[in-house]
Amino acid sequence: MLKLSELLNPKYIKLDLNAKRKKEVIGEMVELLCQSGKIKNAPKIEKEIIQREKEGTTGIGGGIAIPHIRSKEISQTVMALGRKKEGLEFDAIDEKPVNLIFLLLGPKGEESQHLKILCKLSRILHNTQFKEILMRVTKEEEVVTIFREQEEKEG
Repeated sequence: MLKLSELLNPKYIKLDLNAKRKKEVIGEMVELLCQSGKIKNAPKIEKEIIQREKEGTTGIGGGIAIPHIRSKEISQTVMALGRKKEGLEFDAIDEKPVNLIFLLLGPKGEESQHLKILCKLSRILHNTQFKEILMRVTKEEEVVTIFREQEEKEG
């Protein structure tokens, strides 16, 4: 299985998001992946993610959201991370602001891998100490390192 630390790349991480609303943050993160060359049709991807959010929020509580889709527009699984220290409204299940947004995009037909990644990410992010470290890091490279270290600890 893919490791989260292998999916993350400093180019796909933005530690100081500008967006103030859910739709804006989705656009900002899709643009991040578009600039890195990982996705081509940004408007279509953005539309698919917003449609997915209408079906049910991906704000899982505890300051975390994991918007995710599988799309014909995606050829390989890719993940971006955005951070908004002061938090933003994301319709989270606990009705609290979200600080860490993980955008997970995968190709159609890879449902099993997509689900495994979501589960692993969700499990790691329920570690309060790990989340606190993510909130304190100052460099994108550090994010990849702490994910790698956490995955090594878990085996």
